[in-house]
Amino acid sequence: MKPHRTDTMMALARIGELVTMSLDTSEILKQVVTITAEIMKVDVCSIYLYEDSESMLVLAATIGLRVGAVGKVRLAVGEGITGRAAKQGRIVAVRDVYFDKRHKYFPDSGEEIYHSILSVPLKFHDENIGVINVQTKRPRTYLKNERQLLKTIAHQVSGLIRNARLYESVLAAKKELEHTNERLIESEKMAALGRLSATLSHELRNPLAGLKGAAQLLSRKTGDGDERKLYVNLIIDEVERLGKIVEDLIHFAKPKSLQYGAVDANRIIDDALLLHSGEFSHRKIIVRKRLSKLPTLLADGDKLKQVFVNIILNSLDAMPAGGELLISSSVTMSEEGPGDVATFQFRDTGPGIPGEVLEHVFEPFFTTKPDGVGLGLAVCKTIIEQHGGMIRVETGKSGEGNRGTLISLTVPVNGKP
Repeated sequence: MKPHRTDTMMALARIGELVTMSLDTSEILKQVVTITAEIMKVDVCSIYLYEDSESMLVLAATIGLRVGAVGKVRLAVGEGITGRAAKQGRIVAVRDVYFDKRHKYFPDSGEEIYHSILSVPLKFHDENIGVINVQTKRPRTYLKNERQLLKTIAHQVSGLIRNARLYESVLAAKKELEHTNERLIESEKMAALGRLSATLSHELRNPLAGLKGAAQLLSRKTGDGDERKLYVNLIIDEVERLGKIVEDLIHFAKPKSLQYGAVDANRIIDDALLLHSGEFSHRKIIVRKRLSKLPTLLADGDKLKQVFVNIILNSLDAMPAGGELLISSSVTMSEEGPGDVATFQFRDTGPGIPGEVLEHVFEPFFTTKPDGVGLGLAVCKTIIEQHGGMIRVETGKSGEGNRGTLISLTVPVNGKP
């Protein structure tokens, strides 16, 4: 059917409106094939776009072919009539592909029922973008005006696609800039916290040492029957607790280099559990272990013990009314590089961690505990990352009987890669 001049004007006007409606490439392509098929009175309109290498074309949008073919049908430049139009950079029109040896069917597209095809390259200045096709179920000779109409549409669509891609690249660059800025702010914040921590630890360390020494002297001079001894011992306990906080501040502000050595990680877990066996019994918490046989790790045993103890203490706090703590260990192949990694998991049956809290658990000084400081997991993360490992915290889905918390960590068997 010979297109009227008003068809051309209408097509250009409707496609031009897409600029103001959307700058999303996929949405633009869907609208273009629909408008083109309607204006040109065809059964199929499809757009193929170049991949990065410009050696392959992929079906990006269609009306008439199978919807599931989008993204799946791929053809080399020069392959079939569509590929030939791309390679030669010119219009290719075939009245009936059944009698054209150049044509190639792609089963995923369902195009075997269509006879005619008109292929026009999409090009923006010297940049090759793709090909736009129209097809019909009956043989059809495409007139000069029809070829010119599709060529005009192709020219306008090429500009639309180019502009949409530029817009998407600007958005991607803006997003990356925002992420970079967030990382910079976080880095500056962490540096400031580090300086503050170093100052606080320096100012507190010596006075605490003096208090502890004085309290220990008073304890030795106070008889066991003297009720004042109870208060003196309480002072010592609190000073030791504050001392632990100061040590965490120091480690956070300036992490010490690791002292690598041969480590039996399962033995360290057993030792950490033994330290708090009384608490487990008192709170009616059952500990279940599934410790696989591990090779000797090249790691800092004292630092690993600090991590395990911290996680165990968190589990104790999560189950004040009792529950179960399942601890497992295993060896797997590293996904990040060569060598094996030891994996450790601590799963409790506590109430779990709310989503709004979960995303902050590794932030220094973030805590939901009334007497907490918020350095425990932050220090654990630092230690594990110093070893070249990873640590993550997960919680069960809302609505489960016991949501629970799972803390998983990995450590390279042969030390930091």
